[in-house]
Amino acid sequence: MPVTLFELTVPRFRRSLGVIVHLLDRAEAHFRDEGRNVSDLAGLRLAPDMNPFFVQIASAIDNAVGATARLRGLPHVAVTGLVTLPEVRAALDRALAELSALTPGDFEGAEDREIVLPSPKGARHFPALDYVLNLALPNVQFHTTIVYALLRAEGLDIGKRDFLGELPPRRPSRPG
Repeated sequence: MPVTLFELTVPRFRRSLGVIVHLLDRAEAHFRDEGRNVSDLAGLRLAPDMNPFFVQIASAIDNAVGATARLRGLPHVAVTGLVTLPEVRAALDRALAELSALTPGDFEGAEDREIVLPSPKGARHFPALDYVLNLALPNVQFHTTIVYALLRAEGLDIGKRDFLGELPPRRPSRPG
């Protein structure tokens, strides 16, 4: 049975955003234990020319929710102006609720849709599968990875299991 665009996107996006929620929980505890102000999270960067921590989270949200909207032929309004941890958490909660409400039926016809991304250099056109595999999934993973890396750089005791998040249930092996 072929994999659908719903299966390629929604469960993976939910997992990535769930990982960010988990990492935020760990970061809050870490900062609190060290007597640091959690508002310092907002400005974390790996390099001076890189977007800060909260923008990385907003970008993960936008790429996940935006991709599912585009695949369904719907507009998406980008998340902007997240300046406090409660705002970031609320945006993550809204995104996870929106993704959780989606069903495979919502993606009917998505495979045949052309995804058009506006750009100052001219619009980019992608077949839906190319968009998912080459932009949507890698972008969500990139921003999730940056969130993880920023927190590791701040001394959080997190590892690969924290980054991978909840793994899918084991499937019984097929008889040989």
